[in-house]
Amino acid sequence: MSGVLIAKNQDNHELRFQCKWHAAQANPKTSDTTCWQNVDIFFERTSGNPLFSWPANANDVYLFIEEGNDQQQFIPRGFEPAIIFRFIVDCLSVADRENESVARLVVPQSQGQIARSDILSLRLLDSALVRNVVAFAKPLQFFDGKQVAIETLHQALDVLGVSIGGMLMKPIDPSNKNETRDSQMRLLDIELSNRLSFPWLSKEPLKRKTLALVEGGRRRPDLGGNGETVFMAAQAFGIDMVVLDNPGHWLEGPKWAHWRKEFIPIEAGLQSDAVFTARVVNAIRAWGGHLDGIVTFCDHYTEPVAEAALQLSLPTLAPAAYALATDKFRLRVFEGHEAYRATSLEEATSIVQEQKLGFPLIMKPIVGYLSEGVVKIDDISQLSAGVQTIKVDRHGADFTIEKYCDGPEVDANFVLSDGELLFFEASDEFPKTADVNGQGGVKNFIELGNVLPSELPEDELAVLRDSLHQSLVRMGLTDGIFHLEARVANSKMVYELRDNVLDLTKRSTPHKEVPSAWLIEVNPRPPSMMAAAGPKHTYGVDYWGLGLLFGIQDKQRARQLSYPFAQGAQYWCEMVFIPVEKGGIFDSEDICEELFSRRPDLAEYVSWCACYFKKGDVIPDPNTGVHTWIGHFNVFSRKSRAHVLEIAECFKKEVRYSVI
Repeated sequence: MSGVLIAKNQDNHELRFQCKWHAAQANPKTSDTTCWQNVDIFFERTSGNPLFSWPANANDVYLFIEEGNDQQQFIPRGFEPAIIFRFIVDCLSVADRENESVARLVVPQSQGQIARSDILSLRLLDSALVRNVVAFAKPLQFFDGKQVAIETLHQALDVLGVSIGGMLMKPIDPSNKNETRDSQMRLLDIELSNRLSFPWLSKEPLKRKTLALVEGGRRRPDLGGNGETVFMAAQAFGIDMVVLDNPGHWLEGPKWAHWRKEFIPIEAGLQSDAVFTARVVNAIRAWGGHLDGIVTFCDHYTEPVAEAALQLSLPTLAPAAYALATDKFRLRVFEGHEAYRATSLEEATSIVQEQKLGFPLIMKPIVGYLSEGVVKIDDISQLSAGVQTIKVDRHGADFTIEKYCDGPEVDANFVLSDGELLFFEASDEFPKTADVNGQGGVKNFIELGNVLPSELPEDELAVLRDSLHQSLVRMGLTDGIFHLEARVANSKMVYELRDNVLDLTKRSTPHKEVPSAWLIEVNPRPPSMMAAAGPKHTYGVDYWGLGLLFGIQDKQRARQLSYPFAQGAQYWCEMVFIPVEKGGIFDSEDICEELFSRRPDLAEYVSWCACYFKKGDVIPDPNTGVHTWIGHFNVFSRKSRAHVLEIAECFKKEVRYSVI
């Protein structure tokens, strides 16, 4: 079956397209997976006025369906008609340039409300088969699961209004003789089965909720901040956001006001003080609106915000659990390891001498972040320099002294609900410049790169998973997304430089002791934006979105959206951090844009990137103990881990910037 679709511009010039469609059988219904039907629409340009040009605004295009000698203007129906109309115009403009285009629609065949309105866009991130994905659903939209009947072109286009979204396919590669449109669509069938085989419709009723967020993000979205990820996820969930942060915060102004329901100014410093809880509670009570939950993604606010939740009768984990997680000395003792607390060089020297501690040791602030103030001590003479590294105004005077573990380090992320492990993944964190096998000029513990999936043996990953999971539950951290840093003591693997590329390899002489998990720290929140983007693209799991759901105690949707792709990681990914090597004034433009203009071939390997400074910004000196990065690239390869490491090295060498 086919029909004719005509596009006209404001000058009444027109293009004609032959449209065909195919509705596939729905995937088999199961009790734990949402059922859907694929509907494909094929657009082929047949003729048109050579004077036709596509208007910049899609609303200036007029579409007509031709039936015999009659032309009927097409007006889209559905929950998002303007978005649907733009998608059709995009399909036609591609067909105009390339003679044809293909759109695939996903129509639910189960009943329920959509768990997240942009679920199709989220799960199709970096698909090699599609060039664009558009969500047509509204937050909390109900789908009746009725099968669509298509007899006419008008009915075919109306399917967009009952689908969750549409995909615009990539063109056929003319250099690949084995690739045809049919083979491409068959691969997409497999891909959707891999990415959508989980319950993304909710059988239980969902209602709009309001969540308070304490600390809305210190970086603006245009400087690599997490705002877009957090607040777009909130919109897709049907969550209204109330933000509490310092006066003058970027969310207070009009530019991003559409992301939040209310902005409540409060004093929010780097450290929470004794009256922080009261300040939060009083500000919310003065506001007077209804809340369903309160959450923070800032480590040193977690305990006082949990206290505020109790006073406001909102759901929370025990404040004591957060207090333990964010105190690095207490955490080490809780894990059964030797650790000592000090506040001065004299105390530190006395502890090392009296306890006859062996080197190397680690010194770090008890309340810290970004690995600031973390120092490896190789002999007693280095204690003085280590103490001076700790920034008292940022982390307080208290620090811990503990044994150094030289095993491979990982970032380990856990999603838990009532203590049950819903999702776990680990990435290999490359040696820091201060590690025994680290490389670089500034010797510290700032992150340089992570690769996922991990190359550690399955038994060592299982040890990490099971041991760290038990630690979280024993601490009382039973619900939420938790970002842990750990090492594997007595690992079979070690970092070695081969062919100028550093990676994990098997030890030539294995340890006699069995591998064990060495917990470094617990962050009771999602990983940073740069670290969360990797798993989001690689596995299809959005940690920041899950953090919002746990904030309103929506464990049902948190469980639904913790399903990774059925076939696991879609590729190998390295998170490449470009650390600051000296302080001064940033005297360059955006490092990402500059690199891609000079090396456009590298852009195809990037899933997400950001430059954290603008020209003229002051960059802190890393030798003063303040850690930051110039920017960040998430690069990927579908070929191999070795290939992604090779690509990452290319990025490190090719990035150019100036600090004066």
